Amino acid sequence: MANRIDVEAELLSGQTIQMSPTGYSMYPLLDPKKGDQIILDPAPETVKRGDIVVYRRDGEVGQVNESGENLGILVLHRITKVEGDGFYACGDNQSRVEGPIRKDQIRGIMTARVRAGKILPMTGTWVRCYAKLWLLLRPLRPMISKTAARIKKVFAK
Repeated sequence: MANRIDVEAELLSGQTIQMSPTGYSMYPLLDPKKGDQIILDPAPETVKRGDIVVYRRDGEVGQVNESGENLGILVLHRITKVEGDGFYACGDNQSRVEGPIRKDQIRGIMTARVRAGKILPMTGTWVRCYAKLWLLLRPLRPMISKTAARIKKVFAK
């Protein structure tokens, strides 16, 4: 059995960690089926649009809000907007923006993705272009996802 780490405690103590994300909210950037891992650094002083951060939702773990979202859990999403002291975030595979998120809720920032043993920093030109394009296309994501699923289904036959 693999050792489990307390992601939040490690980040708050200043540690950089590498871990496997769960779920598909950041697909296609992160694909659990491909064994993707992420490298997280503790939260920086400044966070900007396009950054992928880990934050703790308000509420108790196990509670859900009226939208059915788990409260109190750690979430890895991309910052879509910074407004005053509030941050707004959304998964790459989602269209609904969550926020405002306070700076004290942000625990870490994703600095790299690891796929097939290769470390891919989040600072490259292609990553910045991908982030800008994906943020621009956010309102169209449901349509894009449905179309991609249909195409996949056709080619799977």
